Amino acid sequence: MSLQPQVLCCMSSVAALIHVFGYEGRDVTVPCSYNQGYEDYVKYLCKNDCGDSDVLITTLERNKTKYFIYDDKNTGIFTVTVSDLSVVDAGKYWCGVSKTGKDIYTGIQLEIRQDSCCDEMNKIQGHEEASVSISCPNESQDKNNLKYICRGKQPSTCLQQAVITSDSTQNGRFRLTDDNMSRFTVNITSLTLEDSGFYLCGVHRNTGLDVFSAVYLEVEKWCCVKSKNMSGTVGRPVTLQCPYPPQHQNNSKFLCKGDKHNNCKDMMSHSRFTLHDVSSSSFLVTITELEADDAGTYWCGSGSQWGVGDYTKINLSVGEISTALCCMSSAAALIRVFGYEDRHVTVPCSYNQGYEDYEKYLCKNGCGDSDVLITTFESNKTKYFIYDDTKTRTASVTISDLHTMDAGKYWCGVTRSGKDLYTEVLLEIKQDSCCDEVNEIQGHEEASVSISCPYESQDNNNLKYICRGKQPSTCLQQAVITSDSTQNGRFRLTDDNMSRFTVNIISLTLEDSGFYLCGVHRNTGLDVFSAVYLEVKEWCCVKSKNMSGTVGRPVTLQCPYPPQHQNNRKFLCKGDKHNNCKDMMSHSRFTLHDVSSSSFLVTITELEAGDAGTYWCGSDSQWGVGDYTKIHLTVEHKSVHMYTWHQDSLGRSLMIDFVVISLGLRSHALDARVKKGTELSADHHLVETEAKQRQWNHSDGQILRIFKIKHSF
Repeated sequence: MSLQPQVLCCMSSVAALIHVFGYEGRDVTVPCSYNQGYEDYVKYLCKNDCGDSDVLITTLERNKTKYFIYDDKNTGIFTVTVSDLSVVDAGKYWCGVSKTGKDIYTGIQLEIRQDSCCDEMNKIQGHEEASVSISCPNESQDKNNLKYICRGKQPSTCLQQAVITSDSTQNGRFRLTDDNMSRFTVNITSLTLEDSGFYLCGVHRNTGLDVFSAVYLEVEKWCCVKSKNMSGTVGRPVTLQCPYPPQHQNNSKFLCKGDKHNNCKDMMSHSRFTLHDVSSSSFLVTITELEADDAGTYWCGSGSQWGVGDYTKINLSVGEISTALCCMSSAAALIRVFGYEDRHVTVPCSYNQGYEDYEKYLCKNGCGDSDVLITTFESNKTKYFIYDDTKTRTASVTISDLHTMDAGKYWCGVTRSGKDLYTEVLLEIKQDSCCDEVNEIQGHEEASVSISCPYESQDNNNLKYICRGKQPSTCLQQAVITSDSTQNGRFRLTDDNMSRFTVNIISLTLEDSGFYLCGVHRNTGLDVFSAVYLEVKEWCCVKSKNMSGTVGRPVTLQCPYPPQHQNNRKFLCKGDKHNNCKDMMSHSRFTLHDVSSSSFLVTITELEAGDAGTYWCGSDSQWGVGDYTKIHLTVEHKSVHMYTWHQDSLGRSLMIDFVVISLGLRSHALDARVKKGTELSADHHLVETEAKQRQWNHSDGQILRIFKIKHSF
């Protein structure tokens, strides 16, 4: 092998250029084949011109830090492995066989890519213990190629570490199916939290690098609607609140106990567990005479399918009777208070005359020192505020920024010598949104619409109202109308005093579109709501037509209308707006004819330039939406009136003569046309312009009259 810089000039090519691909930080193997008879010759890999300094490794060296060479004489192929690739390694190489005279070489083009994928990523979610499908696209040219999927983001090792390939379509929890068209799908069953992470969908190609698409799978913990921590006291009752989706209202209600939802013991058959107060979205279970063994994890909901999000997990702790509660004396029955998440609620605590100057407080659990939330000696805390109205003998505690964990049992207390006085309070929290079912109605701009709001017979005499938006907590305060004042501008409320009330909105605008809540006020508990979505559409016609006619010729307008309006008066008017247009049927050039059960015709004879514009026609003067037709009419001149120059021998006509009007007088111009008069041996026609001119009264600056004038040029 010559080691002179001019060695390439003495090489003989035996193969076409070979493309080799590699990833940064990884290894790549360059295969170099040679013909029979050269088994014992020296082989090498070089760059650039293959001078002495360009030779990277030879078979006489076998191994270097970055390069390793192996000559397989049985196959006639020697391979060079280049390790720890970086972008500077990309470029042109030569596989060489050293011999007397000209060496034999093969050109190699090495391309380096980053060992990561991809700029775009598909994010999908699954839940623990459930299954998920990952959809992987591929091009039609790869229909018969090997498909696979691996974990991570490194293409270089993806095929070697594939969790499944199209050669073996089932591997434990992984299954691969290929539609043999444009995508393959990987299904993963019995998901675990450890399945979360990056995945690469790979398609193997025999030449070049494999093709990849990236997916991020997020496996969420098999969780509930809400997870609550509650506490109770031995010998006393505790009430558990169990919300569920409204669509499961008619399903069987359940409460079971156990560390796992799929291995818990039914508790509804126990005599101390009582289900009550079932509503459209929740129910209560009261456990009487709590025992220490009642502590643990409970699961409740509606439906036995254990769908994710369809149940509630409750961690119940049970404590002994505290010294505080053992010394209390009951003063009132249970008070039930309702509130919305992220809002505030006020707990009213009444007391008897003579206790105005005593300390009042609110506490939880066993009402020990650490369980007291606020007292009248503190007045205000971050989350709690207390106000004692000694005139009405009511201590009110406001709890702000409500969360589901705030739900449960509280005690209103009055400190006195001996036994304190207390009142038990049960606080229930609901989401500040409504509703799972929404009634969708449509109306049209400028028309009216009726919103029907149902209610139960027990609410016959209760206040009814409607508001915009979807938040029940502020609906009554922001009501657009109530049954106390049945008329408010464009809104009117009527109540049949049976099962529904109706809200009529007139003169609809596009801004009236949106969500509305129908509300029924209840003196105890939360108000009851139903949701409506109102879509107001633009005031539009049966059809909007574009028509054109020619000056001096007739044009016929067709006006369809609903058959039920056959006997109504037919109309045609002109103007930019339907509610401000001029009747045209009295004009002599406008003739109505060919009236059928669903349309009529209007012919305009001897069209004028001023007839251009917007027309509205139909049958019925009420302008009901969809009962008329809007027509845009353009009027053009005859071609003979449009061209000012002609050359009859060639049959050519052009518009090369113009009338110039100053910008300030532009609005005065009405029409311009060509007049053909007496031949004057000229190839230009006469141009005539029609304009309007105002006559002013100079004494007061008022217009006396406007008249038309014509100028010929």
